[in-house]
Order: sequence, then C-alpha cells, then structure tokens
Amino acid sequence: MKKPIYFDYAATTPVHPDVLQAMLPYFSEEFGNPGSSQHYYGWVAEEAVESSRTKISSYFGLKPYQVLFTSGATESNNLAILGYLKDKQPGHLITSLIEHKAVLQVFQALELKGWSVTYLKPNEIGIIDVEAFARAIRVDTLLVSLMMINNETGNVTDFKSIAHICKQKGICFHSDATQAIGKLDLYRCVDLPDLVSFSGHKIYGPKGIGVLLVTSSINLHAISLGGGQERGLRPGTLPVQQIVGLAACFDLIPSLRMAEQQIKMYKEKILQELLGDYVLNSAENQSVPHIVSISVPHVYWEDLYRKLTTIAVSNGSACNAKSQLPSHVLLAHGHSSDLALSTVRISLSYLTKETDIDFLITTLNQQVFNL
Repeated sequence: MKKPIYFDYAATTPVHPDVLQAMLPYFSEEFGNPGSSQHYYGWVAEEAVESSRTKISSYFGLKPYQVLFTSGATESNNLAILGYLKDKQPGHLITSLIEHKAVLQVFQALELKGWSVTYLKPNEIGIIDVEAFARAIRVDTLLVSLMMINNETGNVTDFKSIAHICKQKGICFHSDATQAIGKLDLYRCVDLPDLVSFSGHKIYGPKGIGVLLVTSSINLHAISLGGGQERGLRPGTLPVQQIVGLAACFDLIPSLRMAEQQIKMYKEKILQELLGDYVLNSAENQSVPHIVSISVPHVYWEDLYRKLTTIAVSNGSACNAKSQLPSHVLLAHGHSSDLALSTVRISLSYLTKETDIDFLITTLNQQVFNL
C-alpha cells in the first residue's frame, strides 16, 4: 500500500536522524537511572539529563533549574495552572475559547471549584485581541493562560504585549508554546511568560517528553506525589533517552527557522492555486506559514475525508480527531457546525517538497472542490 503524502506536521513530526542518534545509547549502553547516585550508571544518566537541561535553558536565556521535564505539554499545562493555584483561594482567571483542551478542561474543572473564568473570544480574524484581554482583567485576576500559536489555525497571539501587561499588574502568565518552538524567535527572549509549556514531538523529537519553563520567581506546588524528582514538582523516573532527544532538537532550530521562507512560499502557492470557494481560518498577517486552515462551505465532512485518501491532513487538533463534534476553535470563530467539520488543516515542514505541494493542490481541486 502506498502511503499518503504527509501534511499533518502540527499533529506530530518524525524524529530527526540526528535526534535518534543522540538517543540510542541511552536505550541500552547507558541505561542507568539518573536517581542512582551511588554508581557509574546513575552518574552517566544524571550527567546526560543535566547537560540536556543546561542546553535547553541556555537557549531561552534561563538557568538550568528553571527547566522542568514532564511527559509532554498536557502535563506541563496542568502542572503550570494547577500547581500555581494550589495554595490560593478562588479568584478570577483568564483564558480563551481557542485554547487546546489540555488548558480548557483544566479551567472548566477549576470553575467547578469556585473559580471565576473569563473565556476570551477571538476577533474577526481569529486572534485574541490584546485590548480585549486588558479589559477583562479584574482586581482579583490571578492567572492568565493564552497559547502562543493556535494549533488549528496557526494564528499568533501577541504574547509579548500580554506578558508586559501581566508583569505590570502582578498577574501570573502561562502560555502553551507547543506550536511556537522552532517557528517563533524565542532565543533568549526577554518577554517570555512566567510559565511556558511545550512538547518534543512537535519539533522532530520523541513523543512522551515535554518541558515546563518557570521563567520568574513564582511558587509552584506539585500536583502528584512520588520520589521527589524535578525539585519535587514532577516526581517519576526521568526518561533519559527522551530528555537527550529533546535537547538535541534545539540544535535543529536554526535550520528550521531558515526553512521558513520556503514554507511561506508553499503556503502562498496553495492559497493562490486552489480553485474553489473556501473560508481561510489562518489570519493573513498574523499567522505562521506552517499551518493553513481552510473550511469548505456546502461540503459534507465525511464525503470530504472519504475522498482525501492520498494526502494525510486533518480537520483540527489530533486530540479531537476521534470525535465527530466540530472544532471548538472554529466554532469560536463563528463557524456553523457543518462548516467547522468541513475543514482541512494543512501543516507543512522543512521536509515538504514542491512536488508534494503540487500534488496537494491538484488533489484538493479535483477531490474537494468538485464535491
């Protein structure tokens, strides 16, 4: 069976060969537990973990202790929000209707515990407006969580302006940066939120590893108990091979950024050469080129995806793919349920070739717009 051409890099990416090579010794040769501090095997494992921590922290201009390893962005989001609020009395929180469910469901659970939550709506181009955010702040606002790049549309939040406002007001700011690493310039960024979450498998690293950056002097509390690893905030045996792999991904970032211009040309070509009517969900001047989201009016979504067997695309987040419910992100954009379901998210990579783009355009024109 011939595999479809892959256009779903926002869902996950293949492990880069250099990343895999860095990981391999820690599966078999250097298999020690970094918590085994009495012998050679543990020392080697611990050195690999701390060297990786230093590399990642250096990229962001942070200290090594400000990097906490988790199983992925979902756990990082939970630890950031629940860990910050754990010792606080219920007050006011701000997030948006277009966050990943790993954030939204946390806030929904907090509402049941007495917290007041403002869910910001995106503006007419699908962006969280900074002025609307500022108006939502109350005297009892304790925490804000807004993602840097939306995983379904590629739209970019002005997180630097929001970080500045939060700093002035003394409000903790958390951001899910899962789609932003390697796409936005975050190298030694001085405007990072207080808490930043991301995963390895979106940047050509392994699944099952993520980071929570703690960039300021805020206090976090553990939300699970165990052996006291990661400053007691995230207990559990550290997966050395995944940590080493994630650190190796940061060596790739310069080349990922260099590929951006080519990816931008691919996005422009797609939008110029599609022949049918569609609604573009990716903001023209405030989205990354790597993600293109289009909704196709008057097309039933099952018919649409039944035709798309030669290209691997999605209609939204991979975490929602098994659901037949429309995307909450696109409903927040004002789409009807039918239009939200009839959406194609195309996500591109430095691995994408021009022949792939030509095939994608031909396929969509023949298989989608003829419906």
